[in-house]
Amino acid sequence: MGYCPIPTRAINSSCFVLGRGGGRTAGSLRLSRLTALPSRPAPLAGNALSRVLRRGRNSLATVAVASTVAVLCGPTSMAEAAALPGRLDSGRPSVLMINVDDLAATDIKYMPNVQRLLVQQGTTFTDAVAPTPLCVPARASLLTGKYAHNHKNWSISGTNGGYKGFKGRRNTLPVWMDRAGYRTMFLGKYLNGYGKGPERTSAGEPGWDDWQATIDPSTYNLLSPKFNNNGTIQSPGVYSSVALQSRSVKLIKRAGTNVGGKKPWFLWVNYVAPHSGGPVEASDPRKRYPKQPSLWFENTRPMPVDKGRFRDLDLPRTPNMFHAGPGQVTAGPAYSAAQKRVMRYVYQQRIESAQSVDRAVAKTVAHLKSSGQYRRTVIIFSGDNGYTTGQHNRLNKFWETSQASRIPLVVVGPGIPKNVKVGSTVGNPDIATTVAALGRATPGRSQDGVDITRVLASSVKAGRTLHRPIPVAAWPIQGGTASKYRGIRYGRYTYATLTASGVPILYDRAVDPYETRNLARDPSYAKVVAQLKTLEARYRSCSGSTCPKTYAATLATPSPDRSR
Repeated sequence: MGYCPIPTRAINSSCFVLGRGGGRTAGSLRLSRLTALPSRPAPLAGNALSRVLRRGRNSLATVAVASTVAVLCGPTSMAEAAALPGRLDSGRPSVLMINVDDLAATDIKYMPNVQRLLVQQGTTFTDAVAPTPLCVPARASLLTGKYAHNHKNWSISGTNGGYKGFKGRRNTLPVWMDRAGYRTMFLGKYLNGYGKGPERTSAGEPGWDDWQATIDPSTYNLLSPKFNNNGTIQSPGVYSSVALQSRSVKLIKRAGTNVGGKKPWFLWVNYVAPHSGGPVEASDPRKRYPKQPSLWFENTRPMPVDKGRFRDLDLPRTPNMFHAGPGQVTAGPAYSAAQKRVMRYVYQQRIESAQSVDRAVAKTVAHLKSSGQYRRTVIIFSGDNGYTTGQHNRLNKFWETSQASRIPLVVVGPGIPKNVKVGSTVGNPDIATTVAALGRATPGRSQDGVDITRVLASSVKAGRTLHRPIPVAAWPIQGGTASKYRGIRYGRYTYATLTASGVPILYDRAVDPYETRNLARDPSYAKVVAQLKTLEARYRSCSGSTCPKTYAATLATPSPDRSR
């Protein structure tokens, strides 16, 4: 990995700013401080980075780095590129991308196989977020590497929403990977509304060699979904996660063993559970309380074998549960005691339905190992958005809070440090950019995202969390062109403004990790708000090279003024 000079106003460069010197941090987004380096550091050779990564496999303990400020740039040679995590000594890795619908980052602690086979064997990004936390815009970002304000697929239906609203289908990640020589395979839920038109029996979307998507509305019939299998409608008659797992193994078998990396494959499998779905059963709110529609909360349908396994599970006892703090304008109205009881049942069912995904992950990993493909495969496990079950008096995603927007993101594979947690903020557009980088594919769109394997390498080398602002926004769920809110997530802070009213929101997770207080009007945060407003204005319409891609060891925002 080579070094490059730091240009003045380099805030939009694709380099990673690191700094340690005498125990003090020199890296900052305020790059006027960094325009003159005392010396040019020696390049970090590929094998040196590999040794750093091996030393950092079990913790993010501090690793010695250059005493001067350094900017890690993109690889300048094939040898240096091969030293990045996820790369192979020869050939290219296969990529298994597992996306789980509505799985919150806090849910995976109840998934023992995910913990044992992925979290403990790979790297978890603890501040991974969906910049637009809703199914369709999140998935469109995974297809394009673009923020929602650029791909413009903002809602699940209506104007700029759903499958019909997605533009540029011939210029997506599978097309780039297919051109790079990968066998490309899709399985499970696609964009909302897929299968309601002539695409129901089409041969598949551009770029996919094998297409097995669930068709709406059967996608949410968790007991018996229907699939478009390369133009043929099939009804396997088994629980959704079981059907997706068995088809995953069959597709991987069909793709071959990637001997020598000559024909690697890319499989994107999309599990529907724990998203709400049916069929409705006797214990569901609509059946139990037929005359009380205020209790008809959306809920999912676990597999029969998992029904009742978590009947004693309480809702998380966190400060944000059923809480609407001072100035929390996006919190919902208070719930009644009966509604809180139903919410606990909804939470129970979500965790129970996630067990089917947990078993599916175990069986898929077991096949990779038994077939000899595990060592040549990078696994990326994530959700599409977060989910609230009572936090901030909400039952949904969509909003700016961490519970609604934070996603699980775990990466496992060759050269990926084991049992490591990285706190640097990344977004789901970064996942698409990363997959393309792993496959040495050339994106057909300028990428808003960054390669998170470089973020991982830089964070491990620095021995600390590195920071980068992520623009956040949301639009009406059922369609519309006017945003609901826009903002920025940057290190300890989330800042947003409601579009209609102009009311500002500020959370400081360093002092309020559960985001129970809106600090935007607090005088001690006036300078923080001013800086975050500047960042939000700078990046709200960014695209490609103008999007934030620099990671720094310190935040550019001032500290709160406690004297006020």
